[in-house]
Amino acid sequence: MGLGFNGGQMIALAIGGCLCNDLRYVAHDMGIDITSLEVDTTVELEGDPLLVVLARVDVRLATSDPAADIAELMRRAEAGSTIGNSVARGFPVIVSRA
Repeated sequence: MGLGFNGGQMIALAIGGCLCNDLRYVAHDMGIDITSLEVDTTVELEGDPLLVVLARVDVRLATSDPAADIAELMRRAEAGSTIGNSVARGFPVIVSRA
């Protein structure tokens, strides 16, 4: 019926949402005041069954301090992103009947 999210959309949401949170946490730790933040995540799907073969995250971020080190903020947030790092490194998924 077209209701809800599909698996690819859920992965994109998890990656982008986690990074968005990490950007806010790291900005706070660095003393950077974020005035606007947009995170847009897209995924590419291929194969049968469909697999995510690429995720791209575009960040639009503004701060109240023009001298803020945005590159370092982004580097730290990406390095600490639980979902981003987990997906990039891979992990086993075990499915069992409960």
